Amino acid sequence: MRWIVLLFFLIFLNSCASSSAGMATSNIPIVTKKYEVIGPVEKQAGWVTIDAGIFGFPLKKPPIHQLMNEAINEKEADALVNIRYWNDKIILLFFTYNRFGLNAEAVKFTGGESPITNDKKSNR
Repeated sequence: MRWIVLLFFLIFLNSCASSSAGMATSNIPIVTKKYEVIGPVEKQAGWVTIDAGIFGFPLKKPPIHQLMNEAINEKEADALVNIRYWNDKIILLFFTYNRFGLNAEAVKFTGGESPITNDKKSNR
């Protein structure tokens, strides 16, 4: 009986993980614009949420736009194309560690094209 209780306790304390993924063509509309691929970018960020049963309380917003802007600035690019993203989480008791990853190709517009900026101030 003691082993069953110990096994149940260990299973209860064991962390859980789940993930999701997605894809987007670009972060801005570039249907008719000509561009040159600068190189690949890869970014990742994490944050913690508190989960109490079926209720979850985020302690901060997912930094998706921040990651995109960092990737664009890092390569001195105008936009991102072929964006692939993933999200996973690890649950341990009442805390959840969320991770968001972003893979894309940084591009620079050619032929005097100017980028469309989408620099909205985020509520922090």
